[in-house]
Amino acid sequence: MPYRRTSDEIQAEIDRKPWLREVSGFAAQHTMISPYARTTVVKSPDVVVRGRWDRSVEGFVGEELLLNHRREPANLGTRLGVSRFFEPDAALASCHLDLSEDLSGALELPKPKQLRAGLTSTVASRRSHRRFSGQAVRLVDVATVLHHVQGVSGEIANGQHSEPDATVKLRMSPSGGGLYPVHVYLFAINVAGLAPGAYRYLPSHHRLAPIGGAIPLDRLLPLLDFTDFPAGDGGFALTYVYDLYVNSRKYGDSGLVYALIETGGMSLNAHLAATALGLRGCDQGGYDKPRLEQALGLDSVSQHVVHFTVIGDEG
Repeated sequence: MPYRRTSDEIQAEIDRKPWLREVSGFAAQHTMISPYARTTVVKSPDVVVRGRWDRSVEGFVGEELLLNHRREPANLGTRLGVSRFFEPDAALASCHLDLSEDLSGALELPKPKQLRAGLTSTVASRRSHRRFSGQAVRLVDVATVLHHVQGVSGEIANGQHSEPDATVKLRMSPSGGGLYPVHVYLFAINVAGLAPGAYRYLPSHHRLAPIGGAIPLDRLLPLLDFTDFPAGDGGFALTYVYDLYVNSRKYGDSGLVYALIETGGMSLNAHLAATALGLRGCDQGGYDKPRLEQALGLDSVSQHVVHFTVIGDEG
């Protein structure tokens, strides 16, 4: 039976650590039922959370997602979806992901650098920076970051009888089922040798495909208008776009969960590569999602911006 502290012991601990009272007070706010959750005009996240015990209050979309996330290994629907991807046609589709990359007008990128920095020192020195010098970033450094985010790292044999020499191209970041539903887009802000604008990274060919032609800085920077730091002083920004149907056909509602895990791995690789190159970056959650998706030509139904990273020279 777990030991329970007496009231005197609790009071003595609070006297020794007075900040515990404030911490416990904050925690208590998120476990109380709010009588205003149904009627408040501006439903802030904490009000919705505090009203969740009242059945008449609508929950978070995230809560609905987790409730529909695969609940048990024996889920028949999930097993059927996964087994479908062991069929020859699905397996061969993984070998030819390069066919989805339109090379018309695509720009060749420099060969990425082989980074020599130690892993422990790179991880330990990584910091989020919100101030950049405004100096131009070299195109080879951009290419190196992109390669470490999602570039091809090798290949494995597919073993299909209809195409015995087919291989599956592996990438630098892991992906559930090797489906790679998250695409990387680049906003070039201040990159030497690259016109400002939006580009899609084509990992199979290590190229950049321009999106809608060059975008002047006076039109580009409002898309990157963040409240806590001036993105215009950075070198470039990475935008991670999730294509909903790519892995949902296999994993159902769990596909989004796996895609967000994948995005985290890609973002981490971006930060580690940037750190090893002497650059700095900052993840950003306060972006204007609809405007970014419109600028990138996304449908905002099956294609969604899910993350954003700004990288530049340290200020």
